[in-house]
Amino acid sequence: MRLALMFSPLCTEEEKLIPIVEYPSIVTSSTPWFEDVFTRPQLKNFQTYVSGIILSPVHTISYMNSMFYAHSDQSALNNFITDSTWSDEKLEDARYRYILEGIRRCEKDTEGKGILILDDTLSHHESAKHMEFAGKFYDHTDQSFTWGHDVVTTHLAKGRLSIPLSSEIYLKDDQLNEDYLSSINRRTKNKEEALPGDVKQILENENFKTKNEIGRELISKAFDKGIPFSYVIADSWFLNSETVGLIESLKKDWVFGCKSDRVVLMPNGWTSLSEWAKTLPNDKFKSVNVWYEKKKHVFYCYASNLKMRSLDGRRIRIVVSYDNKELEGDPHFYCTNRVDWNIYQILSLYARRWRVDVFYRESKQNLGLEDYEMRKIRGARRHIPMVFTAHALLVLGSAFVGTDSSRKAVPQSAKLAKDIRVAKTVASLDQTMGSRRRRVYVEVLTNLLVFVLKLARKLKGEPGKIAQMLLFSKTMLQRSAKV
Repeated sequence: MRLALMFSPLCTEEEKLIPIVEYPSIVTSSTPWFEDVFTRPQLKNFQTYVSGIILSPVHTISYMNSMFYAHSDQSALNNFITDSTWSDEKLEDARYRYILEGIRRCEKDTEGKGILILDDTLSHHESAKHMEFAGKFYDHTDQSFTWGHDVVTTHLAKGRLSIPLSSEIYLKDDQLNEDYLSSINRRTKNKEEALPGDVKQILENENFKTKNEIGRELISKAFDKGIPFSYVIADSWFLNSETVGLIESLKKDWVFGCKSDRVVLMPNGWTSLSEWAKTLPNDKFKSVNVWYEKKKHVFYCYASNLKMRSLDGRRIRIVVSYDNKELEGDPHFYCTNRVDWNIYQILSLYARRWRVDVFYRESKQNLGLEDYEMRKIRGARRHIPMVFTAHALLVLGSAFVGTDSSRKAVPQSAKLAKDIRVAKTVASLDQTMGSRRRRVYVEVLTNLLVFVLKLARKLKGEPGKIAQMLLFSKTMLQRSAKV
Protein backbone atom coordinates (compact mmCIF):
# COMPACT_ATOMS: atom_id res chain seq x y z
CA MET A 1 0.00 0.00 0.00
CA ARG A 2 2.73 2.44 0.95
CA LEU A 3 4.78 1.46 -2.10
CA ALA A 4 1.80 2.08 -4.38
CA LEU A 5 1.33 5.48 -2.77
CA MET A 6 4.92 6.40 -3.45
CA PHE A 7 4.38 5.86 -7.17
CA SER A 8 0.95 7.50 -7.24
CA PRO A 9 0.62 10.68 -9.34
CA LEU A 10 -1.38 12.13 -6.41
CA CYS A 11 1.64 11.83 -4.14
CA THR A 12 3.83 14.91 -3.67
CA GLU A 13 7.48 14.75 -4.64
CA GLU A 14 8.52 15.06 -0.97
CA GLU A 15 6.37 12.07 -0.04
CA LYS A 16 7.99 9.99 -2.76
CA LEU A 17 11.47 10.77 -1.48
CA ILE A 18 13.02 8.24 0.88
CA PRO A 19 16.69 8.14 1.85
CA ILE A 20 18.79 5.87 -0.37
CA VAL A 21 21.26 4.15 1.92
CA GLU A 22 22.78 1.79 -0.68
CA TYR A 23 23.13 1.91 -4.41
CA PRO A 24 20.81 -0.56 -6.18
CA SER A 25 22.37 -3.92 -6.97
CA ILE A 26 21.94 -3.45 -10.73
CA VAL A 27 24.21 -0.39 -10.37
CA THR A 28 26.84 -1.88 -8.07
CA SER A 29 27.05 -5.17 -9.97
CA SER A 30 27.51 -3.31 -13.27
CA THR A 31 30.02 -0.77 -11.97
CA PRO A 32 33.12 -2.89 -12.81
CA TRP A 33 32.31 -2.41 -16.50
CA PHE A 34 32.81 1.35 -16.08
CA GLU A 35 35.77 1.46 -13.67
CA ASP A 36 38.27 2.25 -16.43
CA VAL A 37 36.29 5.35 -17.42
CA PHE A 38 36.41 7.20 -14.10
CA THR A 39 38.64 7.96 -11.15
CA ARG A 40 37.40 6.65 -7.81
CA PRO A 41 35.61 9.90 -6.83
CA GLN A 42 34.15 10.15 -10.34
CA LEU A 43 32.96 6.55 -10.13
CA LYS A 44 30.97 7.37 -6.99
CA ASN A 45 29.38 10.32 -8.78
CA PHE A 46 28.60 8.03 -11.73
CA GLN A 47 26.81 5.61 -9.41
CA THR A 48 24.92 8.47 -7.78
CA TYR A 49 23.89 10.03 -11.08
CA VAL A 50 22.73 6.77 -12.69
CA SER A 51 20.90 5.69 -9.52
CA GLY A 52 19.24 9.11 -9.39
CA ILE A 53 18.08 8.77 -13.01
CA ILE A 54 16.55 5.38 -12.21
CA LEU A 55 14.87 6.27 -8.91
CA SER A 56 14.24 10.00 -8.75
CA PRO A 57 10.78 11.41 -9.56
CA VAL A 58 12.49 14.71 -10.44
CA HIS A 59 15.61 14.57 -12.58
CA THR A 60 17.37 17.75 -11.59
CA ILE A 61 20.86 17.45 -10.13
CA SER A 62 19.84 19.02 -6.82
CA TYR A 63 16.90 16.65 -6.35
CA MET A 64 18.80 13.50 -7.36
CA ASN A 65 21.66 14.46 -5.06
CA SER A 66 19.28 15.03 -2.12
CA MET A 67 17.92 11.47 -2.37
CA PHE A 68 21.07 9.97 -0.85
CA TYR A 69 21.67 9.95 2.88
CA ALA A 70 24.71 11.91 4.04
CA HIS A 71 24.99 13.37 0.56
CA SER A 72 27.69 15.89 -0.30
CA ASP A 73 27.00 19.29 -1.82
CA GLN A 74 25.29 19.15 -5.21
CA SER A 75 28.15 21.11 -6.77
CA ALA A 76 30.22 17.91 -6.91
CA LEU A 77 27.56 16.13 -8.97
CA ASN A 78 27.06 19.20 -11.13
CA ASN A 79 30.78 19.45 -11.78
CA PHE A 80 30.89 15.73 -12.62
CA ILE A 81 28.33 16.06 -15.42
CA THR A 82 29.33 19.46 -16.84
CA ASP A 83 33.03 20.08 -16.20
CA SER A 84 34.82 16.90 -15.10
CA THR A 85 37.55 15.58 -17.40
CA TRP A 86 36.38 11.98 -17.89
CA SER A 87 36.12 10.79 -21.48
CA ASP A 88 32.72 10.67 -23.17
CA GLU A 89 34.12 8.22 -25.73
CA LYS A 90 35.34 5.83 -23.04
CA LEU A 91 31.92 5.84 -21.38
CA GLU A 92 30.28 4.99 -24.70
CA ASP A 93 32.81 2.22 -25.35
CA ALA A 94 32.14 0.75 -21.91
CA ARG A 95 28.37 0.89 -22.47
CA TYR A 96 28.71 -0.89 -25.81
CA ARG A 97 30.80 -3.65 -24.20
CA TYR A 98 28.22 -3.94 -21.43
CA ILE A 99 25.38 -4.24 -23.95
CA LEU A 100 27.22 -6.90 -25.97
CA GLU A 101 27.88 -8.94 -22.83
CA GLY A 102 24.27 -8.50 -21.76
CA ILE A 103 23.11 -9.83 -25.12
CA ARG A 104 25.36 -12.83 -24.65
CA ARG A 105 24.03 -13.51 -21.15
CA CYS A 106 20.41 -13.12 -22.28
CA GLU A 107 20.91 -15.20 -25.41
CA LYS A 108 17.50 -16.88 -25.28
CA ASP A 109 15.75 -13.52 -25.01
CA THR A 110 17.74 -11.93 -27.85
CA GLU A 111 17.34 -14.57 -30.53
CA GLY A 112 16.74 -13.54 -34.12
CA LYS A 113 18.29 -10.96 -36.38
CA GLY A 114 19.01 -7.55 -34.96
CA ILE A 115 17.30 -4.40 -36.25
CA LEU A 116 19.09 -1.05 -36.05
CA ILE A 117 16.57 1.81 -35.80
CA LEU A 118 17.73 5.28 -36.85
CA ASP A 119 15.55 8.11 -35.56
CA ASP A 120 15.51 11.49 -33.85
CA THR A 121 13.52 13.05 -31.04
CA LEU A 122 12.98 16.54 -29.67
CA SER A 123 14.15 17.24 -26.14
CA HIS A 124 11.71 20.00 -25.13
CA HIS A 125 12.77 22.74 -22.73
CA GLU A 126 10.77 25.76 -21.61
CA SER A 127 14.01 27.47 -20.61
CA ALA A 128 15.88 26.34 -23.73
CA LYS A 129 16.55 29.93 -24.84
CA HIS A 130 19.11 30.06 -22.04
CA MET A 131 20.74 26.75 -23.02
CA GLU A 132 23.80 26.62 -25.22
CA PHE A 133 23.01 25.50 -28.79
CA ALA A 134 19.30 25.02 -28.15
CA GLY A 135 17.16 25.80 -31.18
CA LYS A 136 13.62 26.19 -32.40
CA PHE A 137 12.29 23.04 -34.08
CA TYR A 138 9.01 21.93 -35.58
CA ASP A 139 7.31 19.31 -33.43
CA HIS A 140 5.21 16.99 -35.58
CA THR A 141 3.35 15.58 -32.57
CA ASP A 142 1.52 18.84 -31.85
CA GLN A 143 2.27 20.57 -35.18
CA SER A 144 3.94 23.61 -33.67
CA PHE A 145 7.41 25.03 -33.14
CA THR A 146 9.13 24.44 -29.83
CA TRP A 147 12.47 25.19 -28.18
CA GLY A 148 14.91 22.43 -27.29
CA HIS A 149 17.52 20.08 -28.70
CA ASP A 150 17.03 17.72 -31.63
CA VAL A 151 18.68 14.41 -30.70
CA VAL A 152 19.59 11.85 -33.38
CA THR A 153 19.75 8.29 -32.00
CA THR A 154 20.34 4.67 -32.90
CA HIS A 155 18.41 1.89 -31.20
CA LEU A 156 18.71 -1.90 -31.26
CA ALA A 157 15.73 -4.26 -31.40
CA LYS A 158 16.69 -7.93 -31.16
CA GLY A 159 14.28 -10.59 -29.98
CA ARG A 160 12.68 -9.19 -26.81
CA LEU A 161 15.55 -6.74 -26.34
CA SER A 162 14.98 -3.05 -27.06
CA ILE A 163 17.86 -0.78 -26.08
CA PRO A 164 19.32 2.61 -27.13
CA LEU A 165 22.86 2.71 -28.49
CA SER A 166 24.19 6.18 -29.33
CA SER A 167 23.02 9.77 -29.62
CA GLU A 168 24.18 13.11 -30.92
CA ILE A 169 22.60 16.53 -30.50
CA TYR A 170 22.04 18.14 -33.90
CA LEU A 171 23.50 21.64 -34.17
CA LYS A 172 22.06 23.93 -36.82
CA ASP A 173 24.33 25.48 -39.42
CA ASP A 174 23.63 29.01 -38.18
CA GLN A 175 24.69 27.98 -34.66
CA LEU A 176 28.24 27.34 -35.81
CA ASN A 177 29.11 30.83 -37.03
CA GLU A 178 30.16 34.19 -35.64
CA ASP A 179 26.59 35.49 -35.36
CA TYR A 180 25.68 32.75 -32.91
CA LEU A 181 28.95 33.35 -31.07
CA SER A 182 27.90 36.95 -30.56
CA SER A 183 24.40 36.00 -29.43
CA ILE A 184 25.63 33.78 -26.59
CA ASN A 185 28.57 35.95 -25.60
CA ARG A 186 26.74 37.49 -22.65
CA ARG A 187 27.49 41.02 -21.44
CA THR A 188 27.38 42.28 -17.86
CA LYS A 189 27.76 45.98 -17.00
CA ASN A 190 28.92 46.66 -20.56
CA LYS A 191 31.80 44.32 -19.99
CA GLU A 192 32.15 41.34 -22.31
CA GLU A 193 32.41 37.98 -20.58
CA ALA A 194 34.75 35.27 -21.76
CA LEU A 195 33.13 32.71 -24.06
CA PRO A 196 32.51 29.38 -22.25
CA GLY A 197 35.35 26.98 -23.01
CA ASP A 198 33.23 24.12 -24.34
CA VAL A 199 31.29 26.48 -26.65
CA LYS A 200 34.51 27.98 -27.93
CA GLN A 201 35.89 24.51 -28.62
CA ILE A 202 32.75 23.52 -30.56
CA LEU A 203 32.78 26.70 -32.65
CA GLU A 204 36.48 26.28 -33.44
CA ASN A 205 36.64 22.52 -34.03
CA GLU A 206 33.24 21.24 -35.14
CA ASN A 207 31.84 21.55 -38.64
CA PHE A 208 28.16 21.55 -39.48
CA LYS A 209 26.67 18.08 -40.00
CA THR A 210 23.21 17.37 -41.34
CA LYS A 211 21.02 14.93 -39.46
CA ASN A 212 21.63 12.45 -42.26
CA GLU A 213 25.41 12.79 -41.85
CA ILE A 214 25.02 12.24 -38.11
CA GLY A 215 22.83 9.22 -38.83
CA ARG A 216 25.45 7.66 -41.08
CA GLU A 217 28.10 8.17 -38.41
CA LEU A 218 25.91 6.44 -35.81
CA ILE A 219 25.19 3.51 -38.16
CA SER A 220 28.92 3.09 -38.81
CA LYS A 221 29.63 3.29 -35.07
CA ALA A 222 27.15 0.50 -34.27
CA PHE A 223 28.75 -1.66 -36.96
CA ASP A 224 32.31 -0.92 -35.80
CA LYS A 225 31.41 -1.70 -32.17
CA GLY A 226 30.17 -5.15 -33.18
CA ILE A 227 26.44 -4.62 -32.58
CA PRO A 228 24.64 -7.62 -34.14
CA PHE A 229 22.16 -6.22 -36.65
CA SER A 230 21.04 -7.32 -40.10
CA TYR A 231 18.60 -4.53 -40.98
CA VAL A 232 18.39 -0.75 -40.70
CA ILE A 233 14.98 0.93 -40.56
CA ALA A 234 14.15 4.64 -40.46
CA ASP A 235 11.48 7.11 -41.47
CA SER A 236 11.42 9.06 -44.72
CA TRP A 237 13.66 11.87 -43.41
CA PHE A 238 16.72 9.61 -43.56
CA LEU A 239 16.08 8.12 -47.03
CA ASN A 240 18.86 9.23 -49.35
CA SER A 241 21.43 7.71 -51.68
CA GLU A 242 24.40 8.15 -49.32
CA THR A 243 22.70 6.47 -46.36
CA VAL A 244 21.34 3.44 -48.22
CA GLY A 245 24.70 3.17 -50.00
CA LEU A 246 26.48 2.97 -46.65
CA ILE A 247 24.05 0.34 -45.36
CA GLU A 248 24.47 -1.80 -48.45
CA SER A 249 28.27 -1.47 -48.23
CA LEU A 250 28.02 -3.01 -44.74
CA LYS A 251 26.11 -5.96 -46.29
CA LYS A 252 22.92 -4.99 -44.45
CA ASP A 253 19.37 -4.59 -45.72
CA TRP A 254 17.12 -1.59 -45.19
CA VAL A 255 13.46 -0.55 -45.01
CA PHE A 256 12.60 3.15 -44.95
CA GLY A 257 9.49 5.26 -45.02
CA CYS A 258 9.15 7.23 -48.21
CA LYS A 259 7.64 10.64 -49.04
CA SER A 260 4.93 10.83 -51.67
CA ASP A 261 6.88 13.34 -53.78
CA ARG A 262 9.72 10.92 -54.51
CA VAL A 263 10.05 10.33 -58.24
CA VAL A 264 10.09 6.88 -59.87
CA LEU A 265 10.54 5.74 -63.47
CA MET A 266 7.41 4.66 -65.32
CA PRO A 267 7.04 3.63 -68.99
CA ASN A 268 6.01 7.19 -69.86
CA GLY A 269 8.82 8.84 -67.85
CA TRP A 270 9.51 10.00 -64.29
CA THR A 271 6.50 10.53 -62.03
CA SER A 272 5.87 11.10 -58.31
CA LEU A 273 4.74 8.28 -56.07
CA SER A 274 1.51 10.09 -55.28
CA GLU A 275 0.63 10.35 -58.99
CA TRP A 276 1.64 6.74 -59.63
CA ALA A 277 -0.58 5.53 -56.77
CA LYS A 278 -3.61 7.24 -58.36
CA THR A 279 -3.21 5.08 -61.48
CA LEU A 280 -3.43 1.78 -59.59
CA PRO A 281 -6.73 -0.15 -59.83
CA ASN A 282 -8.44 -0.88 -56.51
CA ASP A 283 -8.45 -4.62 -57.16
CA LYS A 284 -4.64 -4.60 -57.11
CA PHE A 285 -4.64 -3.90 -53.36
CA LYS A 286 -4.60 -6.83 -50.92
CA SER A 287 -5.21 -6.84 -47.18
CA VAL A 288 -2.18 -7.45 -44.96
CA ASN A 289 -2.27 -8.06 -41.20
CA VAL A 290 0.62 -6.53 -39.28
CA TRP A 291 1.23 -6.61 -35.53
CA TYR A 292 2.74 -3.62 -33.81
CA GLU A 293 2.25 -2.00 -30.41
CA LYS A 294 0.88 -5.41 -29.40
CA LYS A 295 -2.17 -4.96 -31.65
CA LYS A 296 -3.18 -6.33 -35.03
CA HIS A 297 -3.59 -3.73 -37.76
CA VAL A 298 -5.03 -4.32 -41.22
CA PHE A 299 -3.59 -2.47 -44.22
CA TYR A 300 -4.52 -2.55 -47.89
CA CYS A 301 -1.40 -2.61 -49.97
CA TYR A 302 0.21 -2.97 -53.36
CA ALA A 303 3.93 -3.46 -54.10
CA SER A 304 6.08 -3.02 -57.20
CA ASN A 305 9.77 -2.85 -58.09
CA LEU A 306 10.67 0.55 -59.53
CA LYS A 307 13.70 2.77 -60.08
CA MET A 308 13.88 5.85 -57.83
CA ARG A 309 15.66 8.93 -59.13
CA SER A 310 16.81 10.28 -55.74
CA LEU A 311 18.53 6.95 -55.01
CA ASP A 312 20.68 7.20 -58.15
CA GLY A 313 18.20 5.16 -60.11
CA ARG A 314 18.34 2.14 -57.80
CA ARG A 315 15.70 -0.47 -58.44
CA ILE A 316 13.88 -0.92 -55.15
CA ARG A 317 10.65 -2.43 -53.90
CA ILE A 318 7.97 0.14 -53.04
CA VAL A 319 4.81 -0.52 -51.02
CA VAL A 320 1.70 1.67 -51.27
CA SER A 321 -0.41 1.29 -48.12
CA TYR A 322 -3.87 2.50 -47.05
CA ASP A 323 -5.40 1.99 -43.62
CA ASN A 324 -8.93 1.48 -44.97
CA LYS A 325 -10.58 -0.88 -47.43
CA GLU A 326 -12.09 1.98 -49.43
CA LEU A 327 -8.54 3.33 -50.15
CA GLU A 328 -9.58 6.78 -49.05
CA GLY A 329 -7.20 9.50 -47.94
CA ASP A 330 -3.50 9.77 -48.66
CA PRO A 331 -1.52 6.51 -48.76
CA HIS A 332 1.77 5.81 -47.00
CA PHE A 333 4.82 4.62 -48.91
CA TYR A 334 7.64 2.31 -47.83
CA CYS A 335 10.67 1.08 -49.72
CA THR A 336 13.46 -1.47 -49.38
CA ASN A 337 16.46 -2.80 -51.24
CA ARG A 338 14.99 -6.31 -50.93
CA VAL A 339 13.10 -6.55 -54.22
CA ASP A 340 12.30 -10.21 -53.44
CA TRP A 341 10.35 -9.52 -50.23
CA ASN A 342 6.58 -9.66 -49.97
CA ILE A 343 4.48 -6.89 -48.47
CA TYR A 344 4.11 -8.61 -45.09
CA GLN A 345 7.89 -8.93 -44.67
CA ILE A 346 8.41 -5.26 -45.46
CA LEU A 347 5.66 -3.87 -43.24
CA SER A 348 6.27 -6.20 -40.31
CA LEU A 349 9.93 -5.19 -40.25
CA TYR A 350 9.17 -1.47 -40.53
CA ALA A 351 6.57 -1.82 -37.77
CA ARG A 352 9.42 -2.56 -35.35
CA ARG A 353 10.14 1.17 -35.40
CA TRP A 354 7.55 1.53 -32.64
CA ARG A 355 10.18 0.12 -30.26
CA VAL A 356 12.12 3.39 -30.37
CA ASP A 357 8.93 5.42 -29.85
CA VAL A 358 8.22 3.37 -26.72
CA PHE A 359 11.76 4.07 -25.53
CA TYR A 360 11.39 7.82 -26.08
CA ARG A 361 8.07 7.92 -24.26
CA GLU A 362 9.15 5.80 -21.30
CA SER A 363 12.54 7.49 -20.94
CA LYS A 364 11.02 10.95 -20.98
CA GLN A 365 8.37 9.93 -18.43
CA ASN A 366 10.55 7.78 -16.16
CA LEU A 367 14.24 8.51 -16.71
CA GLY A 368 14.34 12.26 -17.34
CA LEU A 369 15.57 12.07 -20.93
CA GLU A 370 14.58 15.70 -21.51
CA ASP A 371 14.60 16.92 -17.90
CA TYR A 372 18.16 18.18 -17.80
CA GLU A 373 18.44 21.85 -16.87
CA MET A 374 22.11 22.45 -17.61
CA ARG A 375 22.91 25.58 -19.54
CA LYS A 376 26.13 24.05 -20.81
CA ILE A 377 25.98 21.95 -23.97
CA ARG A 378 28.55 19.59 -22.46
CA GLY A 379 26.16 18.75 -19.65
CA ALA A 380 23.35 18.01 -22.11
CA ARG A 381 25.66 15.88 -24.24
CA ARG A 382 26.57 13.87 -21.16
CA HIS A 383 23.14 13.60 -19.56
CA ILE A 384 21.59 11.81 -22.53
CA PRO A 385 24.25 9.01 -22.60
CA MET A 386 23.78 8.70 -18.83
CA VAL A 387 20.07 8.08 -19.44
CA PHE A 388 21.03 5.49 -22.08
CA THR A 389 23.33 3.86 -19.52
CA ALA A 390 20.61 3.82 -16.85
CA HIS A 391 18.24 2.25 -19.37
CA ALA A 392 20.82 -0.43 -20.21
CA LEU A 393 21.23 -1.24 -16.51
CA LEU A 394 17.48 -1.50 -16.02
CA VAL A 395 17.07 -3.79 -19.03
CA LEU A 396 20.21 -5.92 -18.71
CA GLY A 397 21.55 -5.20 -15.23
CA SER A 398 19.72 -8.03 -13.50
CA ALA A 399 21.65 -10.48 -15.69
CA PHE A 400 24.85 -9.29 -13.97
CA VAL A 401 23.63 -9.37 -10.35
CA GLY A 402 25.08 -12.17 -8.26
CA THR A 403 27.58 -13.39 -10.85
CA ASP A 404 31.10 -14.39 -9.87
CA SER A 405 32.58 -11.25 -11.39
CA SER A 406 30.29 -8.99 -9.37
CA ARG A 407 29.58 -10.95 -6.20
CA LYS A 408 31.39 -8.44 -4.02
CA ALA A 409 29.09 -5.73 -5.28
CA VAL A 410 25.87 -7.36 -4.05
CA PRO A 411 24.51 -5.20 -1.20
CA GLN A 412 24.87 -6.62 2.29
CA SER A 413 21.21 -5.90 2.94
CA ALA A 414 20.16 -8.33 0.18
CA LYS A 415 21.88 -11.10 2.16
CA LEU A 416 20.35 -10.05 5.48
CA ALA A 417 16.75 -9.53 4.35
CA LYS A 418 15.80 -13.20 4.00
CA ASP A 419 12.13 -12.61 4.70
CA ILE A 420 11.68 -9.50 2.55
CA ARG A 421 11.00 -9.65 -1.16
CA VAL A 422 13.65 -7.76 -3.09
CA ALA A 423 14.14 -7.10 -6.79
CA LYS A 424 14.44 -10.34 -8.75
CA THR A 425 17.76 -11.05 -10.44
CA VAL A 426 16.32 -12.50 -13.61
CA ALA A 427 16.37 -10.31 -16.71
CA SER A 428 12.86 -9.31 -17.78
CA LEU A 429 13.20 -7.78 -21.22
CA ASP A 430 9.48 -7.44 -21.86
CA GLN A 431 8.62 -5.35 -18.78
CA THR A 432 7.70 -1.68 -18.93
CA MET A 433 10.18 0.88 -17.67
CA GLY A 434 7.85 1.74 -14.80
CA SER A 435 7.71 -1.88 -13.59
CA ARG A 436 11.50 -2.18 -13.81
CA ARG A 437 11.91 0.96 -11.71
CA ARG A 438 9.43 -0.33 -9.14
CA ARG A 439 11.47 -3.50 -8.71
CA VAL A 440 14.57 -1.44 -8.04
CA TYR A 441 12.57 0.75 -5.66
CA VAL A 442 11.52 -2.34 -3.69
CA GLU A 443 15.18 -3.18 -3.22
CA VAL A 444 16.05 0.37 -2.15
CA LEU A 445 13.15 0.36 0.29
CA THR A 446 14.31 -3.01 1.63
CA ASN A 447 17.81 -1.63 2.16
CA LEU A 448 16.33 1.25 4.12
CA LEU A 449 14.24 -1.10 6.29
CA VAL A 450 17.29 -3.20 7.09
CA PHE A 451 19.18 -0.02 7.90
CA VAL A 452 16.39 1.12 10.24
CA LEU A 453 16.40 -2.25 12.02
CA LYS A 454 20.12 -1.90 12.65
CA LEU A 455 19.61 1.66 13.77
CA ALA A 456 16.80 0.58 16.09
CA ARG A 457 19.09 -1.90 17.80
CA LYS A 458 21.70 0.81 18.25
CA LEU A 459 19.18 3.30 19.65
CA LYS A 460 17.45 0.63 21.71
CA GLY A 461 14.21 0.85 19.76
CA GLU A 462 13.32 4.50 20.30
CA PRO A 463 10.96 5.13 17.34
CA GLY A 464 10.76 8.90 17.89
CA LYS A 465 14.48 9.40 17.41
CA ILE A 466 14.57 7.06 14.43
CA ALA A 467 11.71 8.90 12.72
CA GLN A 468 13.31 12.25 13.43
CA MET A 469 16.58 11.16 11.87
CA LEU A 470 14.86 9.73 8.80
CA LEU A 471 12.70 12.80 8.22
CA PHE A 472 14.97 15.66 9.09
CA SER A 473 18.64 14.79 8.85
CA LYS A 474 20.19 12.31 6.52
CA THR A 475 23.62 13.30 7.80
CA MET A 476 22.59 12.11 11.27
CA LEU A 477 21.95 8.68 9.82
CA GLN A 478 25.58 8.22 8.99
CA ARG A 479 26.68 9.48 12.36
CA SER A 480 24.27 7.23 14.21
CA ALA A 481 24.89 3.95 12.41
CA LYS A 482 27.68 2.66 10.23
CA VAL A 483 26.43 0.66 7.24
